[in-house]
Amino acid sequence: INRFDYDGDYGTVLNRFLIQAAIGYPITVHGSGGQTRAFIHIQDSVRCIELAIEDAPKAGERVKIFNQMT
Repeated sequence: INRFDYDGDYGTVLNRFLIQAAIGYPITVHGSGGQTRAFIHIQDSVRCIELAIEDAPKAGERVKIFNQMT
């Protein structure tokens, strides 16, 4: 099972913004908008997706979990 986390604990702000845009919900910025925890530069996020695609599990293999923060 794949997951697309969009919450504050496991998701990224990019994931949350994508979900909000997809459902037509206004993009929300929490607090002052100056939060630094759990923010990942977009280039790093895209690189992580690229690595996951390049090394996709073979049929019957377990899904690999990538943590962009570490």
